[in-house]
Amino acid sequence: MRARVGLGLGVIAALAIAIWAAVSQGGDEPPPTTTTSTLTTSSTESRPSSTSTTVTTTTTAGPSTTVTDTTTDPEARVEQVRQILQDLYFGWFTAIHNKDEEAVREVIATERYLEDFRTAVTTLEYPRPPNKDEIVIKDLEILRDTENCLVTYSTVDLTLWLGEDATVSGVRVLLPVGGDWRFGTAWTHKEDRWQQDCDIEPELSP
Repeated sequence: MRARVGLGLGVIAALAIAIWAAVSQGGDEPPPTTTTSTLTTSSTESRPSSTSTTVTTTTTAGPSTTVTDTTTDPEARVEQVRQILQDLYFGWFTAIHNKDEEAVREVIATERYLEDFRTAVTTLEYPRPPNKDEIVIKDLEILRDTENCLVTYSTVDLTLWLGEDATVSGVRVLLPVGGDWRFGTAWTHKEDRWQQDCDIEPELSP
């Protein structure tokens, strides 16, 4: 078993927030201590050893979502990563709304995410697909940034799309597939065991 992250929309009665970003896994073994909330069950054992970068300001730059197109300027890089996340979430939620498995493969790297997409399309219905500018990435921190692994912690705010309180925070491990970043695994806390997920080989081809 792996620690799992689950987020839901309305139809899941136990959840108090109208957002669903799917169930994802991180790590090969369950952490010795778990914490359960209305959203997730997650590890609280270890802290990442890498240095994080936090920038809360925004710019009007148009960053690339490709793996190789990066910048050494910390603020500019945060804006690039913010755009990457926005694009991925937009593709993810739109694919769920449209029940489009071919489209969701453009934003995911693992079979686990594919399984969770298939679960989502049978249990959830959104009132409409999102507009990209309705997906707002806040309080973004880059926990790891290498050519093989991009790890972020952020708050995803969907209130413009789904209404009040549609926000959630968590760690996303992105893996490279065909030159682009895609969702690999997800964790709740920065202290969770996301580090080992950077060794995962992407399972889905471009």
